[in-house]
Amino acid sequence: MLLFNLVYGVLAVISWSAFVYKLRDLLRDRGNPDLRLLCLAIATFATPFVVAAPWVYVRIDRLLGITNIATLITYTSVAICLASFLALLVRWSSAQDRVRLWHRVLVAYAVTSVGSMITLFVLGDVSDGEHHVDFDVHYAETPYITQFLLIYALLFVVGMTGLMNMCWRYAKAVDRPWLRRGLRVVAAGAVFGLGYGIPKVVSLTWDLVGTSPLHFVSVVVAPMSASVSAWLFAVGFTMPAWGVGLDSARARIIHYRAYRRLHPLWAALTEAFPEVVLFPDLHPKSPRRAFTDDDLSFLVGRLTVEILDGQLALLPYIDPAVARNMREVSAAKGISADETEALVEAAQIRAGLQALKEGGDIRHAAAVPPDPAAGDMRVERKRLMRVADAFRRRDLLAEAARA
Repeated sequence: MLLFNLVYGVLAVISWSAFVYKLRDLLRDRGNPDLRLLCLAIATFATPFVVAAPWVYVRIDRLLGITNIATLITYTSVAICLASFLALLVRWSSAQDRVRLWHRVLVAYAVTSVGSMITLFVLGDVSDGEHHVDFDVHYAETPYITQFLLIYALLFVVGMTGLMNMCWRYAKAVDRPWLRRGLRVVAAGAVFGLGYGIPKVVSLTWDLVGTSPLHFVSVVVAPMSASVSAWLFAVGFTMPAWGVGLDSARARIIHYRAYRRLHPLWAALTEAFPEVVLFPDLHPKSPRRAFTDDDLSFLVGRLTVEILDGQLALLPYIDPAVARNMREVSAAKGISADETEALVEAAQIRAGLQALKEGGDIRHAAAVPPDPAAGDMRVERKRLMRVADAFRRRDLLAEAARA
C-alpha cells in the first residue's frame, strides 16, 4: 500500500508538472488546437496517479458515496488520454486521405470505448468493498465488469501500439532534434505501456475460460510498467519545449566561459590598439557581467574578431626568435604539440606588446600569417581560447623571452 502511494505520488508530481509547463504555452497561445490536445492528454494521464493512489482512492469513494467509483474515474481518464494522444497524432499525420481516415477510425474507436466503459460500469455490481489495488483481479469474472475491463485493456493496447508506431515513424521524418528525441521517448513510453496492457488483456481473457495465473503480474508488475510509461510520456511530450531552453542555457554557458577565457588576451591587445574595438560601449566593465548580456554570442564574436585585428596590428613588433625559444622550452618540458603552438603564439603576443610598450622600432616582417581555421569563426574561437589560456602562463612565457 505504501509503495503504491509513494510511486503514484511521485508520478503525479512529475505528470502535473509537465501539464503546468505546457499550460504556460497554451495560455500564451490559447487558440492552438495542438496545445489544447496535448494539455488534455497530459492532464488525463496525470489524473490517474492522483486518483489511483490508495490514500486518495478511498476518500474519493467516500466523498461521492459510490464504491470503487475512483476506478471508473481512473480508467476513463486513461481512455480519454489515449484518445487525445491519437487525435494529436492525427493532426500531425500525413495529408493522404487513407492515412488520415485510418487515424480517425482509431480516435472514433477510443471515443466509443469510453462510452461503453461508462455504461458497463454502471450496469455492473462493484459494491462489495473497495479494491483499489486488485480491482481487475477481484472483478475479472463479474458480469459487465469483465467486459468493462477487457474493453479498457484492449483500448490501452491499441492506443499504445498506435503511439509507438506513429511516434517512431514521425521521429524519422522531423528535422527538429528535440522533437525527434521527444517522439522517440514517447515511443519508448508506449512500449512500457504495452507492458501494462498486454498482461491485462491476457489475464482477463484467460479468466473468461478459467483462472488466470497472471494475477500477480496484472496487479503489481503491470501498474509499475504503466508508471514508467507515464514518466517517459511526461518527459517526451514536453521535451521539444524544455530541450530548446536547455540548448539555449548550454550555449549561454559555453559563450560565457569563452568570454571569460578570451577577455584577458582581448584586454591586453585592445589596450595597445584601442582602434580595433568597433563598439567600445558594448563590452561590460567586468567580464562577469557578460553573462546577462542579451546577445552574448555576438559579444564573444566581437572579442574574437578584435583579438585577430589586434594581432595583425602587432605583427611588425613580433620577433620570430621568440617562437624558436618557446619551442625549445616546450620541447625541454615535454609539452604537447597543440599546447606548444598556443604557447608560441602567446609568447609572441606578450613579447610584441612589451616591445611596443618600450617604444621599439618596427623591424620585423609584417606578412599576414596563414589562417589555420580557414575562416571558420568557431574553430578560430577555440584556437584563440587556447592561446588566451597560454597567455596567462607568465612564468613560462618569460622563460622563453629570456632564452
